[in-house]
Amino acid sequence: MAGRPRGGALVAAAWLMGLGTIFLVRDYAGLSWGQAWPMFVMLVGLGMLASSVAWGPRHWSGSWWRVWPVAWIGVGFVLLMSTTGRLAVSPGDLVSHWWPLIPIGIGAWFLVAAVWPGRAVPSETVSLPLAGAQHAAVALRFGAGQLAVTRDRGGALLSGTGTGGIRVTRDRSGSVDLQPDVAGGWVGWDRPLDWRLGLTGEVPLDLRVEMGAARAVLDLTDLQLRRLDLRMGASETRLRLPAAAGRTAVTAETGAASLAIEVPQGVAARIRMRMALGSVVVDEARFPRTADGYASPDWEAATNRVEIDIQGGVGSVRIG
Repeated sequence: MAGRPRGGALVAAAWLMGLGTIFLVRDYAGLSWGQAWPMFVMLVGLGMLASSVAWGPRHWSGSWWRVWPVAWIGVGFVLLMSTTGRLAVSPGDLVSHWWPLIPIGIGAWFLVAAVWPGRAVPSETVSLPLAGAQHAAVALRFGAGQLAVTRDRGGALLSGTGTGGIRVTRDRSGSVDLQPDVAGGWVGWDRPLDWRLGLTGEVPLDLRVEMGAARAVLDLTDLQLRRLDLRMGASETRLRLPAAAGRTAVTAETGAASLAIEVPQGVAARIRMRMALGSVVVDEARFPRTADGYASPDWEAATNRVEIDIQGGVGSVRIG
């Protein structure tokens, strides 16, 4: 964590020194702003290069990523040669004649980046102590990749690994927020996420999970789950609910998602669903149809019970 302030200072220094250099060069060379403006293009490249160097240990694509800011600097230099008369071609003519090089260059960048032996994807270990908490609230803002959640067996509030970069925030109330660490690249492109996390089963828990294009297995069988809030995009999710948590509330919003929910034997359920074009399969032997959804015959008297409320688009839901 100590490297980030130094990295930020390096980036800020590069921008400030570059900006000062532009004004000095313009005054010393007697350039008008109509001639000097390409130096700002070069400054953008310099800032990107400084960012690449500053966050180098966390970058997902190694040295190849630094070609992109160098290209910005090169484009700015060519434009500067044009505006100052060193090239017998105006900037407008450069753009009109040579613009096809832009998509060619971008395509080449993606092509080479796909096979370039870049830096290994970072994997981080997280471990947060329970610290005497009587209850917990955890939010997982995941994105794209693979997510596995189960119970922590070591007495921690949260533990596990996050491949692809993971950032943890814990506020004074004890609430924990996990999200991808985007300091070093574009998460979900060539930097896939793979989180394998354990959550406390020692105290009551409120859990929120937000996912994009993800494959997730949420095994919450041994948790004291009070509330689960799911937000899913184009994901495939398998969810196992607690076996003995008292009363649990589950809400889910799905896009083009596949959601399979397993209700343990001995747990009663009441289910409400509002699906647009999605498909719904419910085990009606356990959860008979009612006027407003589905429910276990012993719902009202059950000690362990879960209330499930699902709203979806074009996905599929299976509950059994």
